[in-house]
Amino acid sequence: MKFFLAIMACLAVSQAATLNFQSPMTMRDAQASDRSFTRIVNGFPATLGQFPYQVFLRGFNAAGGALACGGSLISNEWVLTAAHCITGVVRFEIPMGTINFNSPAVLGTSTTFIIHPQYNPNNLNNDIGLIRLATPVTFTQNIQSIALPSADRTGETFVDRQAVVSGFGRTSDAPGSGVSPTLNWVGIRIISNAQCMLTYGSSVVVGSTVCGLGADTNNQSTCNGDSGGPLTVQENGNSLQIGVVSFVSSAGCASGHPSGYVRTTHFRTWINQNTGI
Repeated sequence: MKFFLAIMACLAVSQAATLNFQSPMTMRDAQASDRSFTRIVNGFPATLGQFPYQVFLRGFNAAGGALACGGSLISNEWVLTAAHCITGVVRFEIPMGTINFNSPAVLGTSTTFIIHPQYNPNNLNNDIGLIRLATPVTFTQNIQSIALPSADRTGETFVDRQAVVSGFGRTSDAPGSGVSPTLNWVGIRIISNAQCMLTYGSSVVVGSTVCGLGADTNNQSTCNGDSGGPLTVQENGNSLQIGVVSFVSSAGCASGHPSGYVRTTHFRTWINQNTGI
């Protein structure tokens, strides 16, 4: 399927003019079938079943234009994603249970979405949203939900923890590069919000933000098309989603600047109120 081009949002930080902060860039992107593909920036290809909670989001606006984002199954009928992935969308196609979105085990659909009421597109605060599948999916070996931290862990920072982020996003800052049809992943080292503020400022990096740098090298990162995907850590042998992919620096995905995520611990009550999870 061919996708129309979507305009990449480069969101300016209000203090940038005086303090030279980097501008955060959302990672919602369009995909065209005639582009070349590799993998998440400086990351690795996923194997089938490695991330059974990962879904691809093919969103369509009222004019028929399409965008690419990621998401995670948090139950058999709810997908967690970024608010900016839902803005302007009227319906989604949701390939699941696959490492190639052109060959899904299940193709879900949805026209029911919820954007956090305090989402701010200017600084990407509260960049979180929910999508309800039109038909609940049956879990299989390659389709599973991911656990979320309990609400009593709001104060936990996860600083210095080794995390993993996965997605179908762009793999290069090169002009014209598109999202990858195959799923990829990369290791992320969680850094403190104080360190992240040195790059983006305090209006972007707030209590509900979590940031990270590449586990091996700083230029390992998420990129356009990875938006809404899961940032996870391992606990007791299971994956736990601690973040939702939100932004990178407008200097580029491989710039070495931190990648930014929505901290799921801060939204457990909101998620529960809307989904019962």
